[in-house]
Amino acid sequence: MSKVFVSHATVDVALAKLLVNFLKEAIGVPDKDIFCTSLPGHSIPLMEDFNEYIRKQIEQPAIVLALLTPSYLESHFCLMELGAAWSKATKTLAVVTPKVSFDVVTKTLGLKQAWRIDDHTKLSEFRGAFEGMTLETRSTETWEGKADEWKKRLRAVLRGLPSPKLVSKHDLDVALSEIEMIKRASTAEAERLSDLHRELEEENVALRKRLADKEAGLPRALIVEPERLVALDLQQLLTRARYDVIGVAKTKQEAIIMAFAERPEIIVTEIELADGSSGIDLVNALYPHLDCFAIFVTAYPEKLLIANRPEPIELITKPFSPDHLLEKVAGARKLLIERRALAKPQEVH
Repeated sequence: MSKVFVSHATVDVALAKLLVNFLKEAIGVPDKDIFCTSLPGHSIPLMEDFNEYIRKQIEQPAIVLALLTPSYLESHFCLMELGAAWSKATKTLAVVTPKVSFDVVTKTLGLKQAWRIDDHTKLSEFRGAFEGMTLETRSTETWEGKADEWKKRLRAVLRGLPSPKLVSKHDLDVALSEIEMIKRASTAEAERLSDLHRELEEENVALRKRLADKEAGLPRALIVEPERLVALDLQQLLTRARYDVIGVAKTKQEAIIMAFAERPEIIVTEIELADGSSGIDLVNALYPHLDCFAIFVTAYPEKLLIANRPEPIELITKPFSPDHLLEKVAGARKLLIERRALAKPQEVH
């Protein structure tokens, strides 16, 4: 009966071989005392029943070394070996590899101390686990040399261990959480792009309408109003009355830029604008350069009683009647047409 039972997954043969060689060469465990199914000379003899032979070997070994790797934990046969060692209260040392949590030891063997295989500070303690067995003599120099060799070779062997085929519940939960986050982000991005597409479509429709209005020769109007809802009412009112609203501005600067770019005929403006600028100053700045007519729709009519009041203008106080506004706009348009007719040179007969 073997004294050291190396329980391992078949795919982890490289690690099992490294450990068995360390047992023999560094600690002095005799060949005949080591059972390891993957290594010739330590495995199951020819013509023996596989299951029966392993069952006998694990009956009363001096120690079971369980190489806990990801592949070991996925092997039903390996877990059976571990369960047999636990049920017989066999002296068992869990040799834990870096990709395995120490929690696994608690769940399988109970509150037993385990050895993290790459913790080289525990090598001497690992050697002491075999005291009481008949060992071949090894000098201190041999032990130290083999220990150094173990440290160098172990790193490469651990890198070559197969990755687990099964996913832990924790990893699965993390992956599902990440997928859910990606889905939510994708949905949000899709909604954002949909909103952007809708806005672009609306803008495109508005631009096509502007082009059609321009080609139809509709009278052009600029709205200068700091209050969004009031500006929207004015825009809808003028649009329904067949005016080409070339833009809506909130400040004097915005209005000047739009006016010089689009050259409106009618300017519907408040006196006090969004940034503290003045609709009066705006009209005084535009009149010398544009053939246009200003209509003040304002809550501050008294501010027109000043020396620099522009002329000609129309005044409508807020709140206003839509019909009254349209009447004033139509009148301003008529005055513009008449003014242009008078300014046009008469033909000589």
